Amino acid sequence: MAGKKLEAFREWFTPRKRLWAGVTFLATAAFGPLFYPGLNGYWGCLIGPGAILLGSTWNPQAHDKQQ
Repeated sequence: MAGKKLEAFREWFTPRKRLWAGVTFLATAAFGPLFYPGLNGYWGCLIGPGAILLGSTWNPQAHDKQQ
């Protein structure tokens, strides 16, 4: 059951959606402390996932499978 759900999520989570999710995470990490300075330690937790999502947008293996 979990395999089908994971595969459906992978098909839904396209490279364009990964790009926007990564940009959103990085923008939140960059501008969040300006609006909520008391939570400075938590913004760093968004940089890693944002960079991974942004970097996975240009996965050459995924582009090879589509062609």
